[in-house]
Amino acid sequence: MNDTPTIDYEDILKVVRSWPFSERLTLVQDILSTLAPELEKPGGPSSVKRNTLKEALGLLAINQPAPSDQDIEKWLNEYRVDKYS
Repeated sequence: MNDTPTIDYEDILKVVRSWPFSERLTLVQDILSTLAPELEKPGGPSSVKRNTLKEALGLLAINQPAPSDQDIEKWLNEYRVDKYS
């Protein structure tokens, strides 16, 4: 038998809102860590795990400057000529 008293969700929120920012952030991290095993289960909410931040940063990691508006306009015109000629 479970002797743990039932605490209302709103009561928990009232208590947590009174905590300092760092304690609330630690609580969020702890709660998220309890969800991790559920997310890693086969067929769980994220059965295909991807590191999208790493992918996005990889898209931005180039060793040359961004093309100018004139370059892009030129490329678009060349594409249109090839496509519709």
